[in-house]
Amino acid sequence: MTTRKLSSIGSVTKKDWIILNDRIDENSVLVFISEHPYSGYYGTTVPDSTEPQSMFLVTAHNYKDDRIIRSIQAVKTYFKYDFDAVPGTISFLNKHLGIIRVRCLSYEHVPELVKAFTAEGIDFMPHRKFPPFEAILRVTKYFSTEEVEEGIFLDVNNPYFAYLHIDRFLRWNTFENIYRQVKNNITDFSFDAALANMYDSNGVLDFVRIFDEKRSIEKLKILRQKFTERIAKVSEPSE
Repeated sequence: MTTRKLSSIGSVTKKDWIILNDRIDENSVLVFISEHPYSGYYGTTVPDSTEPQSMFLVTAHNYKDDRIIRSIQAVKTYFKYDFDAVPGTISFLNKHLGIIRVRCLSYEHVPELVKAFTAEGIDFMPHRKFPPFEAILRVTKYFSTEEVEEGIFLDVNNPYFAYLHIDRFLRWNTFENIYRQVKNNITDFSFDAALANMYDSNGVLDFVRIFDEKRSIEKLKILRQKFTERIAKVSEPSE
């Protein structure tokens, strides 16, 4: 087949256990991290690291995505340290908190980054005590992918990510149940899954995002078949 490239803005939605970043002092802003990132793959054990894979800076308002993206663009023109950031939300107990997810930045530079965002007009919630909680995390990001088998797209910038095209929109609770069923029926390898969507000229495309440090086409073909079979058995209204 001809390799199809798909580059698009879209979103990733997943469930995470969220904890307070205790490396940030009480005079700083509210910052969360994921307690068990990619838990479907790692379980409750993650590789030793002094820095988190992601930090979530909690904004004082639910800014529109383009407002956050423009502020990120502006800050990157003068901030002296490299970082990756995207807008998003954390939802739990009927609360919806706006966030900026930050990667590739050391703890020590977070206060300086917050100051830069504040200069661009972004306000943040002040630091306070927060017990661990389970939440739905949604981030808006740009994807650069290529289709290597029908319905199987690889992330061209990250060798651990892949996207399995599905033919319908799923609510999170429905997807979580399907994910659990697929997970319980595959014992040969580990993976973490989330929901994703992207756009092409025809409209919205829905995907299962796969995280696997030992990603292979053969494993992804098995996973797509398993998810497709389970999804076909589900009946639920569209959003």
